[in-house]
Amino acid sequence: MNTKSIRRPLFAGMVVAVLLLAFWLVNKPSAPVNGDNVFTLRAPPFAGIVSAETHPTAVDIGTRLDYEAGISAYYQTPDIIDLDLVRGQFRTIETETEDYIIGSVPVAGYYESADPHVYVHRDGWILAYYKRADPVSKMIDSKAHSITTSHLNNVVATVAAAAGAPFTTVTYYHFGYPNATYMILVAEDEYNGNDFTIELPSTYGYFERSWALDFYSWGTTYFKLDGVHLSCTGSDAYCNCYGSIAAAQLLPDVTHRVALYDWGVLVILYRVP
Repeated sequence: MNTKSIRRPLFAGMVVAVLLLAFWLVNKPSAPVNGDNVFTLRAPPFAGIVSAETHPTAVDIGTRLDYEAGISAYYQTPDIIDLDLVRGQFRTIETETEDYIIGSVPVAGYYESADPHVYVHRDGWILAYYKRADPVSKMIDSKAHSITTSHLNNVVATVAAAAGAPFTTVTYYHFGYPNATYMILVAEDEYNGNDFTIELPSTYGYFERSWALDFYSWGTTYFKLDGVHLSCTGSDAYCNCYGSIAAAQLLPDVTHRVALYDWGVLVILYRVP
């Protein structure tokens, strides 16, 4: 563990003048983590629509997403999407109408197990999501060692490019936790100390805690929380491993130590009162 004691609010690994969050890192290496690590969660406009007479397609999609979707990322292009241009991006197509396509889209550089489900509507909406049972950390692009992007973001960008549409960035939302308002990602690697300690304020509400790891081999790789070696929920041969953390393992108002090798991320979904 790094011996330099630093107690500071966490926002992209750097101290800033005004902070939205009150998470605290202790003994965190001074090198900044990669990129902004706090994301606001917002529901897409077509979620929760109930008027079948005025929005029949949206109702069908909203019902499906409310039932099966977990963490998601969406973007609306400025123009109508020609579905013929994006159909080739799908590995499998589950549902197709004249207005939209739902199926799975490959993540470049990863096996099929990393494929998210993707909804593309001719009105310009592109939404990628993982199933409700998957930890949020499944979206982490571990090979890239980056928290500024994700599998979901990358797939939405790929589909937008195929449609010939400009792309900026996605908005995240978790259909299983509609009351969650923020997602924080805390990244660490072997070059910056291998570990950090974190304390979650009890004034916030917490919905999910999970983690992701990039590894070389099982013999040398670990993600430990308070000395306990966490087990993968899912992984693939491209050295991407992820898993869930029980609420009892990461209690608020307690200083917890995370130790890992060689690059990993702690992911927390929460709500600020």
